[in-house]
Amino acid sequence: MRKIGMALAAVAMAAGATGAAWAQSAAEKQVEARKANFKKIGAAMKTNVDFVRNDKGTAADVVAASRTMATLAGQIPSWFPAGTAVGVGKSEALPVIWQKPADFRAAAMKLQTAANNLATVAAGGDKAAIGAALGGVGATCKGCHDVFRQPD
Repeated sequence: MRKIGMALAAVAMAAGATGAAWAQSAAEKQVEARKANFKKIGAAMKTNVDFVRNDKGTAADVVAASRTMATLAGQIPSWFPAGTAVGVGKSEALPVIWQKPADFRAAAMKLQTAANNLATVAAGGDKAAIGAALGGVGATCKGCHDVFRQPD
C-alpha cells in the first residue's frame, strides 16, 4: 500500500511540474507572438521610411502600411497579459507596462492615431506631408520605447 501511495505522489508531482512547464510555455508563446506582431509594425514602418527617404514604393503603399500599423497598434495592449514580463521568452517589456496599464494603453492609442493620420495624409500623395506625418509616427514609437521597453 505504501508503494502505491508513493507512486501516486510521484505522478502528482510530475503532473504539477508538467502544468508549470505548460504555463511557462504559454507565456513564452505569447511573447513570441507579440514579437512577431511588432516585426509586422516594423516592416510597415520600413515601407513608409523607404518611400520618404529612398523613393521606393508608392503613396498607396504608405497608406496600406500605415493602416496595418494602426490596426496592430489597437491590439498592442492585449499582447501583454500578466505573466509575460521581463525574463519570459527574452521579453524586452518593462514592468511599468503592468504597473501603469492605462498609460500603456494611451501610448498604443497614440501610435494608432498617428498611423491613421499618416494613412490619411499619404492618400493625398504629398511626399513632404507624408514625411512630416511619418515623423509623428516615429515620435510615438520612440515615446513608447523610452518608457515601456528595455534599452537596446
